[in-house]
Amino acid sequence: MSRRDQRQKASDVFQEKNFMFSRKVSFDEAFPEIEDLIIEVEESSGVPSPGGSKSIYNRQNMPGEYINCSNSLCYNGGFSIGSILREMVSKKQTELETSKFCQGNEASPKGRRVYRKCWHSFKTKVSIKYRTEGERNA
Repeated sequence: MSRRDQRQKASDVFQEKNFMFSRKVSFDEAFPEIEDLIIEVEESSGVPSPGGSKSIYNRQNMPGEYINCSNSLCYNGGFSIGSILREMVSKKQTELETSKFCQGNEASPKGRRVYRKCWHSFKTKVSIKYRTEGERNA
């Protein structure tokens, strides 16, 4: 697929945005209380089901705010892992399993002409290990 025909994914769109009331920060700045984590994502076409493509992330290979959709026709595709982590940290959760649908659309390369909503979905399992209070203040 030529560069001209490639669709931007959620992380690409996020990187191009400038925010008026906040700024983008590193993972360590955003989540100082997290010592380690494992994120397992299984992507499926349609309803979340076993057998889709599986990816595993940790502190060393975090994708950023978004995990991208693999559908080559999808513009702005993926879901926000950052929002899941922020909610888990605010509730001090250590384990969470959830399913999310892709936020993108099957669209023209620049996203101007939308053909339909992307049907990909993501089954996600997150495990967080928190730092102790002493480790955070050190």
